[in-house]
This record gives sequence, C-alpha cells and structure tokens, in this order.
Amino acid sequence: MSIASLTVCLVTLSACGDAQSEQDDPVTAAPYVYVGDGRLGLARAAERTPLRRFVLAFLLSHQSRCEPVWNTGRPLADAHVLAEARALRATGAAVTVASGGASGTYLENTCATAGELADAYVRALDRTGADWLDVDIETGIPVQLVAEALREVQDRRGARISVTVEVLDERRGLPASATELLRALAWRNVDVVVNAMVMNFPPDNGWRVAMLRAAESVTDQIGQIWPSDGRDGAYRRLGLTYMAGRNDTGVVTTLADARALRDYAGEHDLAYLGFWSLARDNGRCPGERDAREDCSGLAQHTYDFARATAHVPEEGE
Repeated sequence: MSIASLTVCLVTLSACGDAQSEQDDPVTAAPYVYVGDGRLGLARAAERTPLRRFVLAFLLSHQSRCEPVWNTGRPLADAHVLAEARALRATGAAVTVASGGASGTYLENTCATAGELADAYVRALDRTGADWLDVDIETGIPVQLVAEALREVQDRRGARISVTVEVLDERRGLPASATELLRALAWRNVDVVVNAMVMNFPPDNGWRVAMLRAAESVTDQIGQIWPSDGRDGAYRRLGLTYMAGRNDTGVVTTLADARALRDYAGEHDLAYLGFWSLARDNGRCPGERDAREDCSGLAQHTYDFARATAHVPEEGE
C-alpha cells in the first residue's frame, strides 16, 4: 500500500496477497517484535490473532560498520529469524523491518553515503521478504543523508516507508529534530507514514486523553509540512504506536485505551496503529510496578492487545 493508494502490490516481493489482506481494513495494525531475544513465534501469533503484519525490530550497525545486524548482534541472515519470517508470510501475513530504536549503534550513523545506507536497507528487505521499512529515530542522525537513502529505497523497491518518532507531550507533539527529517522527506517527495510514539511522556490529566491529544498535535504538524494534503490527508499520513500496559514512565495503557486508539484510527482513516510489543502482550505479571519486556503488568489474556488493536473482541468477551 501507499498513502495515495491502499492497493499497491509489490512486484519485487511476494507480498501481493499480504497487501490485499490489509486492504480489507484501511488502518494497518501491527505489533513490534523484538528480534534480539529470539522468542518470536510469529506464525503462531498470526494464526491466533487477526493481525496481518508484524514489525521485526531492530536493525543496527555491526561493529560500527555499514552492515545491518539485528539487535544483540544476531546476523541479518540468522537462520531462525529468516525461517520465522518465511513461516509468517506463509500464513498470508506481511513483514515490516525496523531500524534504529532506543539504543545501540545506528546504521544511519555509520553508513557514509545515502547509497550505502539504501543498500543496507534493501538487503534487509530482501532477506526477510519485507515490503515495509520503518526507521525508528530516537537519537541524532544525518538528516539529509537518511532522507536521500529513503528516497532511493522507495525508488528501487516501492516499499512502504514509515518514520517512527518520539512525542514530547500532548501539546508540543514532535520535537524539532523529527520535523526536520519530515521536511527533508517531504522535499524529496518521499511517501512516508509519520509514526508517532504515544508513550512515555508526561500527561496533563488522564493518559488516554493525553495520547489522543498528542495525535491531534502531531496531525497539526503534519499538516504544516504537507499543507496541500489538507486535514484528511494529514490523518491518512499519521501512524500511532503505543506501549501495551505499563510504560517505562509509570503510566499505564489499558485495553480500553487501546480500543479507544483503534476507534480513533478508524474514525480518521489513519495509516497505521501499532504497539510495543508482542512479547509484552500477556498477563504473566499482573500488578507489576515496573515496565518489563516480557509482560504488560496487567491482568489479561495472551494477545488481548493484538485483538484490541485489530478491533475485535478480546478473549472471553
């Protein structure tokens, strides 16, 4: 799919069936899957949930070289990861690969030229059979180089592209570093989804209201960067990613909050709704006061957030 048309099938990858399955619902929903710990279970999750896309995260630099590896140093061609991706695609679901993230040495900061960075991105897309590239920027990067590389990836592969960026708070929306990158992409006519992380910022009042207000603030900023799109077009370029359960800062995203975000996404025809992460989508640590990578901290059934994000009833309802 693309922002302008939600019916694009990629001729370079075997993903036309996947794009068609996502076409049934204009809001693409997907969880992030942390590749580093090796506990993926992608095909099983696809079979037990209505989600038709999963985001493999994160690609980083191998020993500060322009060579993509998964976090914790797993090679890009790791047999287990590639087998998981193949099994997932065999279910009819699709794969996104994400670079960057909260820590580690970024490819974006080690590749010397836009062409080299684009080559690294394309290798990751080709290896995994992915049709979507997500660039999660949580540190300083060479903006023009990254924007030029993404333009090249889009030209070479037709892959959908999203840029995942932090939210300062519900009123200020994106930081200047994020809007600088978006302006560089807009200048190059890169068809990009702006994926705002509605997590880990201080709310003025209730957390659900804060996330929705943040979405509106980011939509305002998108409208300033792509003014010809109008308000509806700004919404269609917007993605939201929340943290399931207890966030790192102590706020808690409940299943009701996830459903409210999904309703908002459907009402405004957003491009994307995601959550961090598949490994946290279970109730193994109800009442936990600190955010953990392997559970949400809530009393829930496994994959309840996946079902809420995809807008279907949770288990037991």
